[in-house]
Amino acid sequence: MLQDLHKRIQGGRSHSLIGTSLTSSQQLEGPVRLSVGQDVAGVIVAIGSEVSTLSVGDEVAGIIPLDSSQSGCSEYVIFQEFDLIKKPKKVSFVDAAGCIGDAVKAYTALCFLARMKTGNSVLVLNGASSFGSMCVQLAHLWGAKVLSTATSRDEVLYLKSLGSNKVQVLEMGEGDPLSLRAACMHETGGLGVDVLVESDSLASCHSKHELISCLAVGGCWVTTRPNLQIDPPNSRQLYMRCASLAYLFEQAWLLSSVQQGRHQHVLKDIMEKLFSDAIRPNIHHTVSFDEVADAVLGLEEVKVGKVVMMV
Repeated sequence: MLQDLHKRIQGGRSHSLIGTSLTSSQQLEGPVRLSVGQDVAGVIVAIGSEVSTLSVGDEVAGIIPLDSSQSGCSEYVIFQEFDLIKKPKKVSFVDAAGCIGDAVKAYTALCFLARMKTGNSVLVLNGASSFGSMCVQLAHLWGAKVLSTATSRDEVLYLKSLGSNKVQVLEMGEGDPLSLRAACMHETGGLGVDVLVESDSLASCHSKHELISCLAVGGCWVTTRPNLQIDPPNSRQLYMRCASLAYLFEQAWLLSSVQQGRHQHVLKDIMEKLFSDAIRPNIHHTVSFDEVADAVLGLEEVKVGKVVMMV
């Protein structure tokens, strides 16, 4: 959405960042209105007559679908019943909102794309990010050997704070990205990793050839890059490993009603793990609504964790 918005800003079109989502008619004429802030937590103040699982006063968390007209940066949001889950009283609103989107994304990557199993080896690029942190914690809970890259001292310190039994930190260094394959082979006895989860923030740091070289036979590379193209030499490299490439778009859960039951199961499991402290969100700091404009300007400096807005 932001990439599309940037292209049209360059064309001199007028835009608004709040209100309704992007539609085909808006692409052709009129101002473009994009919903901002999709992972939310709050209290139900009213329900429809057909709602059966939730009540007024319930504390809930959920993800606003990409095609919704609602914005998370507002005082009230209208949700479909099955896009929400009750939040345990012990779990704070900040933790619920800061965790739920990344956790659903991590579930999608590990369970439903990579088909991760107990005993697998998992490499998470940029494990100190909010999404990477969820992948590291969930992979460990499900019995995998977890490796994660780190390029700064802050990232190393955060990953080590999770516990040496949870993740093996691979310190790459800003100027030495070519050591990734050697580090993976060293940690896996020369076999390679079964699952590689790539963060979009590190899309240009490692070549496609190097990432594929880290995979074991039958491994899976999960990418968040929508425009990734595999050239014939890289395709042959995947073929020789019987490996696969999976594209991660977590909003597919919310844009298809076919997966409502499974989506609810995932949301419930996330809240249970938050309640039991099995997972913990990586929150850098919180800001008020009035501070958002200044906070956005400094987002590139936040390398570890995420920023949560409180309305």
